[in-house]
Amino acid sequence: MYAIRREWVFAFTKQHFAAGMTTTSRSESMNSFFDEYVKASTGLKEFIENSQKALDSQYLREVQADFDTEYKERGLFSNSSMEIHASKIYTKEMFKRFQKELQKSQSFVVKSMKGCGDYLSKMYLVEKSTLPEINRRNFFLKVSIDGSYSCTCKKFEHSGMICRHMIRYLNKKQKTMIPPDLVSMRWAINGNKVAGPLPCTPRMLGNVVESQTARYSGLCKAFQVFVGRGKKAMIEEIVPRDY
Repeated sequence: MYAIRREWVFAFTKQHFAAGMTTTSRSESMNSFFDEYVKASTGLKEFIENSQKALDSQYLREVQADFDTEYKERGLFSNSSMEIHASKIYTKEMFKRFQKELQKSQSFVVKSMKGCGDYLSKMYLVEKSTLPEINRRNFFLKVSIDGSYSCTCKKFEHSGMICRHMIRYLNKKQKTMIPPDLVSMRWAINGNKVAGPLPCTPRMLGNVVESQTARYSGLCKAFQVFVGRGKKAMIEEIVPRDY
């Protein structure tokens, strides 16, 4: 089982939200991010300074992404009503991912499964029509009367992005907008406005270096005082006092 873990682990974890990343990809992305600023030979003082630079750089990239989302236009490839709606609700990066799902959804077909649902929901079979029938992988879509959707691929639960199977179903039903329940606030344009600003105050590089240097000098002075007190205590223990 351990030897083939890549084939079965995701089956038990895909229903949990992880922003679409696996454990390996999170580790690799963090390592590649900090490799630009710190190395194995980096000293403690440089590590603190460079770590702050890394966080400031990440914050600036976040600000740049917010600017691009708010002021740069989106490129549409189908000009469909759903794509236009997605361009207005998703951030720029997530809109690109939605477009990929929209493109891939065109090769799928949706079939109603009579007798498989209940009076509260309906079941649909979604399969890729461009593949030979023997190689097709079946996905099952559950649509409840309360407007909730669930797909066996679990892409929305794992990444917060609507999957190509749901998109194909919505197109079949001639929906012009993505249902609110299928839009994760994490990837929405106004997500930061609703959740509030990040608890981070960016500082200029000069201020960072100055503050780090000041703390380093203060620690050196405090350490000298500490060493002096320790030395005095040792002398008092070794040399007996005259009473």
